[in-house]
Amino acid sequence: MSYKSELIQVQVSRRVLWVGSQAYPLQNIARASTLETVINRGAAIWSFVKAFLTWGILGVVVSAALSAGGDETSGYVTWVVAIVLAILAYKAFLLIRVLSTPTLYSLVIETAGSPNHALTSDDRDLVIRIVHDIMDAIDNAEAAFTYNVKHYHGDVIKQIGNNNVGKKATT
Repeated sequence: MSYKSELIQVQVSRRVLWVGSQAYPLQNIARASTLETVINRGAAIWSFVKAFLTWGILGVVVSAALSAGGDETSGYVTWVVAIVLAILAYKAFLLIRVLSTPTLYSLVIETAGSPNHALTSDDRDLVIRIVHDIMDAIDNAEAAFTYNVKHYHGDVIKQIGNNNVGKKATT
């Protein structure tokens, strides 16, 4: 999955939690928690190994079959090798992209409705600190804080009951 990031402000001011442009009145927050999203790197490596073996064997078999055809098919062997190498290079690019994706931590805000992933960051300690500060602010009417956080986001998938609105790409 590809993530984009942006700098957003998280603050509590006048008994309202602001996460970017989202507002949560503190009296409506039932729970705040942290959720860890770990990228399945093992599955990505296994997928690359399977693709490498499949395309490598296919390339060798097709190249050998074409080479047996004589000089008139030698140009095709070059094309087969080039196509297989291009596919493997693309698969390697996808693997590197997955392996370089950081573990992400979400700030989950629960109100009377469903839980909301208000913020996703690669800074675990900051997200935990924000959760603690939110819970302290619920008990302290004078509490105020502000953090600037690098927020990661990807595609948005929403489903409410049986009304699946599908996948919507973020802008």
